[in-house]
Amino acid sequence: MSTYPRDEFDDIPETPRRQGVHRTRTVAATGRRGAFAWVLVAAAVVVVLVAVALFLVPKLLHPTAAPAPASTSRTTASSAPSPSATASPSSAPASSSTASGSTSSASSAPTSAAAADRSLAVGVYNATTTAGLGTRVATTARSAGWTVAAVGNWSGSPVNTSVVFYRDPSEKASADALAADLGIATVLQAQQLGYPLAAVVGPGYTG
Repeated sequence: MSTYPRDEFDDIPETPRRQGVHRTRTVAATGRRGAFAWVLVAAAVVVVLVAVALFLVPKLLHPTAAPAPASTSRTTASSAPSPSATASPSSAPASSSTASGSTSSASSAPTSAAAADRSLAVGVYNATTTAGLGTRVATTARSAGWTVAAVGNWSGSPVNTSVVFYRDPSEKASADALAADLGIATVLQAQQLGYPLAAVVGPGYTG
């Protein structure tokens, strides 16, 4: 059996504690567990945020989406007129329009008479074979206030009835008044007249 001199290695205990590499592995494992725990926490936070985005954000963006139809229906119901309200205004304008129509029709005759210009020159022409008929009609016109400028026989186109002619559309009211004074039913426009108005006495005239 050999014997060796004692050195520093003889001081190492027979059952020493594990040191060095074992300690480093323990620290690394603890760090990995901590990092994994933070990953789980981050994943949980992401899940919560997604749930909030899916369920709460639409409600925040459209808080009055559901009550809108109810308010619209209430507005429509309040703005719709009742049958009685619709009927009463329509009846009032109808009566007023009827009254105005009757007033205008009643005053149409005086208005036409007032619009007649009796100072316009009138020609009276006899288109019949009855002698002196033109002169008699001219006398009637002068008695009604008309200015008779000429009396003679009709040399124009033959007529089948008595006619009062007027030259300008503005003289239509005067022609109507002259025809009424002479008892003539037909009034026509003839731009080639020599006078503003002309009373042509045709067959069948009774005056």
